[in-house]
Amino acid sequence: MHNDGQHPADGTGEGAEDLRELVAQLRQALATQPVIEQAKGVLMLARACTADEAFAALREVSQRTNVKLHDVAAALVTLTRPAPPHDPSAVLRAVAAAVRAAPARPRPRR
Repeated sequence: MHNDGQHPADGTGEGAEDLRELVAQLRQALATQPVIEQAKGVLMLARACTADEAFAALREVSQRTNVKLHDVAAALVTLTRPAPPHDPSAVLRAVAAAVRAAPARPRPRR
């Protein structure tokens, strides 16, 4: 029996609020983890370092710049992505033209 007047089973009280906050923090961590792992991979490849060394480098940049670790990682990953074509419709037109120009293959018989 609880003497503090709170009832954990019904989701009320300070304990339940602490649990809700913890769940929110864990969800945020799960959402940001993939980009952090990608950034670690970029650093591991570029610097020939371990995963721990890559994470330490990301953490150091985060602390020095006062920018969240996730945001540092996202910026690094963004830098490694190729720029999109200037005119996506031109790419689509080229693909469509290539498909039209390709010789038709006979359909297999069933």
